[in-house]
Amino acid sequence: MGCREIRRMGPATFVLCSVLLLGAGCAAPPEEEAPAPEVDPVAENEAALTELAAKYLQAVNRGDADGLAVLYTEDAIRFPSDGRRIEGRDAIRLFAAADYADTDWDMQLNVQESEYSGDLAFVRGTYAITLASKEDPSAVYQEVGKWMDLMRRGEDGSWLIAREIANRDHLPGEAPETPAEEG
Repeated sequence: MGCREIRRMGPATFVLCSVLLLGAGCAAPPEEEAPAPEVDPVAENEAALTELAAKYLQAVNRGDADGLAVLYTEDAIRFPSDGRRIEGRDAIRLFAAADYADTDWDMQLNVQESEYSGDLAFVRGTYAITLASKEDPSAVYQEVGKWMDLMRRGEDGSWLIAREIANRDHLPGEAPETPAEEG
């Protein structure tokens, strides 16, 4: 605005514009937004893995076939020790329900390694299982072995088991040795 335009303004308009301009100059600068905390993808994935392992153990040790099945992708495949592969979440649910129908499970997992790349991860470790017959609790079977899972991140960001393989460390009927702590 030039000097001529200012002279043509009425006194009230001039005062109002001056106040607005002065007010704008004295206003506090806008607050800068605090930077979003950096997300450590390794820590985030490890936390998700820990949560998944806890849910897995809870489902197995409760004998909850439905709770176990939801931890797998729809197209998941399990390769159990000395058994046929089990394909699909529904088949995994049915297989687990049959296992839990007459047996109480006590499972422990040890995660030894995990690696992530994009929406895929692999996790491996050891396991120990004690199975007790519901009809005869003195009939106990123990097994130790190793396992590996291929996980896939779902659209909601959670990890699900896509492929799972397990192998016992002893022949069926042999007494298991305590699994060695591998690195």
